[in-house]
Amino acid sequence: MLDKTEGIVLRQVRYAESSMIISIFTQKYGLLSFMVQGVRSSKSKQKGNMLQVLNILMLDIYLKEQRNLNRIKEHSAAYIYKNIPNDFAKQSIGIFCIELISKCIKEQEVNERLYQYLVAFLIDLDNTKERIENKPLFFLLEMASILGFEPSLQNILHGIYFNLESGRFEDNNSHTQNCLSAHETELLKKLIAMYYEKNDWQFNSMERKILLDKLLLYFRWHIAEFTTLKSPAVLSEILR
Repeated sequence: MLDKTEGIVLRQVRYAESSMIISIFTQKYGLLSFMVQGVRSSKSKQKGNMLQVLNILMLDIYLKEQRNLNRIKEHSAAYIYKNIPNDFAKQSIGIFCIELISKCIKEQEVNERLYQYLVAFLIDLDNTKERIENKPLFFLLEMASILGFEPSLQNILHGIYFNLESGRFEDNNSHTQNCLSAHETELLKKLIAMYYEKNDWQFNSMERKILLDKLLLYFRWHIAEFTTLKSPAVLSEILR
């Protein structure tokens, strides 16, 4: 079947001498894998560059039932980045978001709300002139909401400990292994207030690292087979 869809390139793997296997999060069909032949040859270098990770594309695709690898008939840019390719901090945030998405979605699992949010986030990241160091943390909060395990705001004013398993703020830490410390919980409360109420608190680099690590641990509790990400180590250094 031949169809059109928009998509974001999540991953590419070299295959044979001049081909690649590309993973693309598509708007209409969710995560799909494609065999793209000849894109690493000198004649096709420009088209191959368009298939770089993070790129947002318009695609004409051949969908094959009962097959893991599909084919792309035509592809073109749906959006051309102005700043991300030359801004290492923005690029690192984009790569982190792409890697996180890759850990959270399964093949052919459609989630248009998640797709639209990711596109809007990347375009805003590309264009913003504001500070960006908290954007990965905000992205994690919004992702948790879209995927159905948003931290509950019930008892947020009085709860001293955040339970990673239940997603709730609790008065005691009887489930020590599942809970953030009182200090970590206060940081999470500030982050939630910053995101939803646009409060003006700032975090230092150590506090941001704590929040990044604990929110990723929260994802590990709620996403099956959620494996360790590679990008946070680079991200923590860039956003110090």
